[in-house]
Amino acid sequence: MNKSTKEPKSFTALGKKNQGTNILIIAIIINTNPITPIVPNFCSLNLFSTNYKQHKALYFLFFLCIMQQVTKASGNIEPFNSDKIYYSILSAGASKSLAIETINIVKKKYYKGISTQEILDVVLKNLKKEKGVAQRYDLKRAIMNLGPSGFPFEEYFARILNNYDYNTKVNNYIKGKRITHEIDIVAKKHNLSYMIECKYHNEAGIQTKLHVAMYTYARFLDVSKFDVPWLATNTKCVNEAEEYAKGINLKITSWNYPKRESLRDLIEKKDLYPITSIKYIDEKIKEKLFSANIVLAKDLLGYTTKELVLQTGLKEKEINTILNEVKEICGIK
Repeated sequence: MNKSTKEPKSFTALGKKNQGTNILIIAIIINTNPITPIVPNFCSLNLFSTNYKQHKALYFLFFLCIMQQVTKASGNIEPFNSDKIYYSILSAGASKSLAIETINIVKKKYYKGISTQEILDVVLKNLKKEKGVAQRYDLKRAIMNLGPSGFPFEEYFARILNNYDYNTKVNNYIKGKRITHEIDIVAKKHNLSYMIECKYHNEAGIQTKLHVAMYTYARFLDVSKFDVPWLATNTKCVNEAEEYAKGINLKITSWNYPKRESLRDLIEKKDLYPITSIKYIDEKIKEKLFSANIVLAKDLLGYTTKELVLQTGLKEKEINTILNEVKEICGIK
């Protein structure tokens, strides 16, 4: 394996104070995750030696680990996690060599408190080296660009469900005990009916709160016509919402929940990327495609060039550029 792409070892650092001797013992647990370490490799040190210099070096290593921080869009500070970025890059279809190269570039650009937006910009710039990877990696922002209203997201989520054998109907009005409710999506599969509430956010850093899960369930109870209540959102749900949902059998689909069936998972498994993943499409073209009920990027491949010229008003050469980008995003040769 080439030295520049060899997968180096990473670590987890844990600190424990020995009350009897007031000696700080640092345990460095080496694993084989293919991530480049944030700090130099201290594997050769005798970890449990009482040698003062070695303890000093290990303390410094631990200090660096806990000081690696980033600033999220919400303004919250959290530890810098290169593993998370690495596996997200692989999930977007990048090669291991490109993933490792990108992580190394991010590390060089890192400074304490760097924003996640700055990291994203650095990552996207380097991922352009492999076709379609940058667009797939930037999925969260592409979904946020569906707005500003939530209606395109409702259409988009319904189309995702169609690809998983659900029958769906968007924008429903159903009478409850005393009032009429607007139900975003009604879905059916395997003799079960689902009442789906879509909560869309078009700004980064906003989480779906507990009260959204609570009013979704209240609406489900009032309508009393469905088997399963379902909350779908393009961002994360707060922990309280997820716990509440478990107690009442409310199905939740959020950006990263549940494991292996999150919104991101459902999209990536079947290349169900939105048309906003296509960098060549501007706001005006996006609205024209929405009007034609085209929300999935790969839906464009079902039209002829002439049909798309009529739908968008673009020239034939521009349409071909868009179709080529769609193929790159969906991994079609």
